[in-house]
Amino acid sequence: RISALRVISRTSVMGYAGTTKRIPEIAAELGVKTLLEGGVQRSGNRVRINVQLIDASSDEHLWAEVYDRELTADNLFDIQSDITQAIANALQAVLTGEEQQSLEQKPTENLEAYAFYLRGKAEAKGYGRQIQDIDRTITSFQAAIDLDPQFAAAYAALAIEWTERFWGSNKLGNELEHSLKALKQAQALAPESSETLTAEGYYHYWGHLDYAPAIAAFDRALQHEPGNYQALRGKAYALRRLGKLDESIATLEKVILMDPLDPLIPADLGYTLIR
Repeated sequence: RISALRVISRTSVMGYAGTTKRIPEIAAELGVKTLLEGGVQRSGNRVRINVQLIDASSDEHLWAEVYDRELTADNLFDIQSDITQAIANALQAVLTGEEQQSLEQKPTENLEAYAFYLRGKAEAKGYGRQIQDIDRTITSFQAAIDLDPQFAAAYAALAIEWTERFWGSNKLGNELEHSLKALKQAQALAPESSETLTAEGYYHYWGHLDYAPAIAAFDRALQHEPGNYQALRGKAYALRRLGKLDESIATLEKVILMDPLDPLIPADLGYTLIR
């Protein structure tokens, strides 16, 4: 969410879990100068989070901390905010007022709902998934909403999943009805959040092939969250369908920088170039 920093998408990063590669090698493959690594241990109602920021060129720590707290929603999101602020300070990144405010916001007060939401986000890779995989993600987001009916980000994520299910189906079901219902809930709770605006973009794009309002929604999402990979990718494809090939190519190049190890994006860029 910090415009001064470029953060690699989790789809490229998670492939390094358990790797024996050295930090400089990983950084070179991802095209970054700094890596964040750590781990989470949970025991009963306590959580310990070890986190360290490493300079890739020197393999030296820029910052490290251990958080040992009681596991509550307040503590968890406070730790996330503290980590983000510490990283920004270590990298001398200046936060805008809106970015600082977003760090202080808590998406939910229900830890179990948040766990279902994170599970859904981990599964929601988008683009080309099987219907049964989308259904599993829908179940995770719906479980989060059942536990916290005020969870705006979960509604937005659920809306995207239903729209993607419509996009990949025979389009004879009621997926768009479910999507619109979830989107309206997200808009009522957090109309200007990047998650809600991204969901709006995909509803226009995948749901109705209405590319101009889709791009407008994606742009608004990116204003709030410059590193929103999902919005950037949707914008690139909507631009291509609208015939704005140069803009689509430039946007796809940004997507590749954010997710350099996804083989589908270079292929999509090549397809766009030959058009």
